[in-house]
Amino acid sequence: MKSSKGLVVISGASRGIGRAIALALAEAACVNHGKESSSSSILSSHHLHMVLVARSAPLLQETADMLQQRCGDNDSIITTTCLEMDLADIDSLPQNVTKILEPLANENYNSCLLINNAGSLGPLGKATSICDEESPSVSLRRWRDTIDFNITSSLWISSQFAKATSHISLVRVINISSLCASEPFPTMSLYCAGKAARDMFHAVLAKEQISQSHEEKEGTTTTTSNPTQFKVLNYAPGACNTAMTDVLAESTDLDNELQQYFSTSRDKHQLVRPDDTAAKLVGLLMKDEFESGTHVDYWDV
Repeated sequence: MKSSKGLVVISGASRGIGRAIALALAEAACVNHGKESSSSSILSSHHLHMVLVARSAPLLQETADMLQQRCGDNDSIITTTCLEMDLADIDSLPQNVTKILEPLANENYNSCLLINNAGSLGPLGKATSICDEESPSVSLRRWRDTIDFNITSSLWISSQFAKATSHISLVRVINISSLCASEPFPTMSLYCAGKAARDMFHAVLAKEQISQSHEEKEGTTTTTSNPTQFKVLNYAPGACNTAMTDVLAESTDLDNELQQYFSTSRDKHQLVRPDDTAAKLVGLLMKDEFESGTHVDYWDV
């Protein structure tokens, strides 16, 4: 059996949904190791190199240690690189993304997967009065910082990942989306706007890649005998029990009905567990039947 290598990049991998996805992917890869499969899933790779990205080095190392423990005797299947960086720092973003994609320059991979997960709630409140207690210049800066992190940074990472993996035979980009991408939630305007922008960008990216693939098949400029199989998924993980929902449950700036919903759901243990939503995402990746560019919600699976 010919050996294969897969690269997995996960932003926001230090906790919550990002960590849960990393663990679920590692476990699936170890369970499926050595099994014959006709699947084109990245989890069919014999070895996965996981690049974990977040702001906290200690929490990233915790995730890396948990990955090795999850695989048990098969821990040699997974190797990890932990990159401590602030993806909200736009001035440093080009250099940081170059560092994230560095493995592609040093190794030959059969498949690549990006879990574009990092993001923040940003300031909450009515659209006309967000940060009103601050000066206009400070308020505008907070708006811009939120947009830079949730939109500019996220879109740039996916764009550069797609460009850098154009020679890879199997590429998957997963944008961690939200119901907020398609439905307006009072007092969450910046967060909703960010999720909507990310969804549309990734839908366009998917369409462009489909068009490019058709052009390669029909034209005479194809440079590879195995054109890239590139697919994008906007995956909404559901309202999960994470630090972010703790903020929403306790916020005095959030719409009262929403705050009560998150508070009650948390206290009654009705929020989705990160491990459960991660398992559903891994299932989608293993089946690989989703239409590129589509939006899939946890409750739709």
